[in-house]
Amino acid sequence: MSLCEEYFPTKAYVNAEKKLGLLLSKERDRLDSVALGLGRKYAIGPDNLVEQIPSVVGFVEEYHKAYSLYLDAVLPQHKRGIQCGPSCGNCCHHYPMSVEPFELIYLYKLLRTRDDFMSVMEACQIRATLFESLLGKRLLSAGSEDEAEDAALHDYFSRWRPCPFSSSKGDCGIYPLRPVSCRMYFSETSPKFCVPEYLQTEQNESFVVYMPDHIEEALYGISEHYEGLSLPESFFGGLLSMNLYEGVLQ
Repeated sequence: MSLCEEYFPTKAYVNAEKKLGLLLSKERDRLDSVALGLGRKYAIGPDNLVEQIPSVVGFVEEYHKAYSLYLDAVLPQHKRGIQCGPSCGNCCHHYPMSVEPFELIYLYKLLRTRDDFMSVMEACQIRATLFESLLGKRLLSAGSEDEAEDAALHDYFSRWRPCPFSSSKGDCGIYPLRPVSCRMYFSETSPKFCVPEYLQTEQNESFVVYMPDHIEEALYGISEHYEGLSLPESFFGGLLSMNLYEGVLQ
């Protein structure tokens, strides 16, 4: 799997990058101001989560729109073209990591109004428990935590557990709400190669659309303002941790 790509700075790329940068800068300034008013390093914790949710929701919606524009600018530069299509869902058997805390809050707020909320949380618990078990085993022999995590992520994919939000047909049940970690994964080869046995072979040409370093740094700065919630960066584990604040959200 390709981890990065150098994109040609077309007009569409420059505009999309600028829009992302301005949006993140504005949100960072807002959170800095909130933290300053509270007299602490971070802006959002259990004590002000409820009052901050409308601002978080508004920001995430704009962030996802801006990232979509970024994708529109960079994906055409992949000469082989994108082979992903409706109802594939093979990549939805991965264990998503690096989900931003504000995305977890955004999605959790909308999920808790659904009739299947409890079953979704149970499904997340099963998958988080499985991954933690796989990671624990890998930590016993791996040379580093990063090495153990990479191996555990591959082990999890090999178990072929679909995402709790994935339908039996492979459609995403939260497609408009999905985090950027899901939006950034693509393949230039047939979906038939997006399975465990081909994942680390030449037949599989999947890749992740990362953003420029200064954008990633801005995202990190924003995420630091959520440290008061102690949310893990894993998708399923993060949603479960949000469930701990049900008493606050009532």
